[in-house]
Amino acid sequence: MISPLSRTLIRVLAVLYTVLGAILFVAPTWSAANFSWKISPFVAMTMGGWSLGNAFTAWETARIGRWSLVYANVVYLWVFGLLEAAVLILFRGKLILNVAMAWPYLLALTLNVIVVVLLTIEWLRTKPEISAEGFEVPAWTRWLMGVFILFVGFLAIYGWISGAESHGTDASVFPEALSLFTLRAFASFYAALASAVVPLIWTKGSSAVLTLGRAGMSFIIVITIAALVNLNKFNFAEHPGQLIYLGAYIGAFLVLSVLFLYERRQRATPA
Repeated sequence: MISPLSRTLIRVLAVLYTVLGAILFVAPTWSAANFSWKISPFVAMTMGGWSLGNAFTAWETARIGRWSLVYANVVYLWVFGLLEAAVLILFRGKLILNVAMAWPYLLALTLNVIVVVLLTIEWLRTKPEISAEGFEVPAWTRWLMGVFILFVGFLAIYGWISGAESHGTDASVFPEALSLFTLRAFASFYAALASAVVPLIWTKGSSAVLTLGRAGMSFIIVITIAALVNLNKFNFAEHPGQLIYLGAYIGAFLVLSVLFLYERRQRATPA
């Protein structure tokens, strides 16, 4: 089990992300005008989706508390916290601190990093055994996880290495022009998603996969709602690549739905 102290801090982190995400998602115009750097209301709403997904992921991690089920969730929080903190350091000259949304974001990210450090120390100290729980992961699931890692990992790498005049910033995929600051933040989010799936490629039990899958659904649903609310900003005729942004979330939703249905069917089948 994850230690009581770590689980308590993870729950506090979940609350912080819930507050941050709810404000960004429900009041995107006000949030964009009062955020840590210059973003649009659509970006604010999307980042609110990240934060709400982070909140669900963190809360489930603390609620379950068993390393063998939540280690992929921990990998996500680990990579997200460290990379987003690195983005702030790289673009520290463009940070705006005298606005209402600056310190909630910085506080949540700081606690995220603290939790990451504590969980890393705890993992190295206790070396918990990762047992296989649940049903055997079917081969098609492993193939789809591999495709996910390659696709989302490519987006993360491209977002980190591309320049200001790249397709990552010119509305070719995301339907608005993005600053390099925002693009790197997007890339860090994608890197966290891809990294969380990597250790599941070799897992023998389905329970850890489904634990991360439920967290993934929380991201997909909220971010897709943000995209649909801002559907008027998409121009598929001039920028067909924008279909990738919307289609990726819809496709992930369908794949996870199939996986959950498969798991339910396996549970209903006699041994």
